[in-house]
Amino acid sequence: MLVGFDQDLAAEATRTSNRIRGLLTQFHPSLERVLGPRLDHQAVTWLLERYGSPSALRKAGRRKLVEVIRPRAPRMAQRLIDDVFDALDEQTVVVPGTGTLDLVIPSLARSLGAVHEQRRATEAQINTLLEDHPLAKVLT
Repeated sequence: MLVGFDQDLAAEATRTSNRIRGLLTQFHPSLERVLGPRLDHQAVTWLLERYGSPSALRKAGRRKLVEVIRPRAPRMAQRLIDDVFDALDEQTVVVPGTGTLDLVIPSLARSLGAVHEQRRATEAQINTLLEDHPLAKVLT
């Protein structure tokens, strides 16, 4: 039953990730190329929850973003934010409707973060059940 629940959560995570990537592709393709493949990382999800649009990222500034991301991604913080600002500089056209990303992307990122958290909790429960099984050594 837990494995089935985890599969449902995985499908939900994929759906939400694809929705975020689709929106970023429509409004800021270069930013999607940077953040899209990294949506499973907690730091990227957190970043999108707080700064969900290109304008919000730019307004926050490079130094502040590195500072707030570093505790969540110590090794990739500087590189990630440098990549984000390079992507922001690539696009010179503002697509109509980009402002709505401030509303939609943070909500989707929160949902994605919640699903990832549920998956981690489910994984822990599955591991506990497996360790308690008398044939755990044989099964693993």
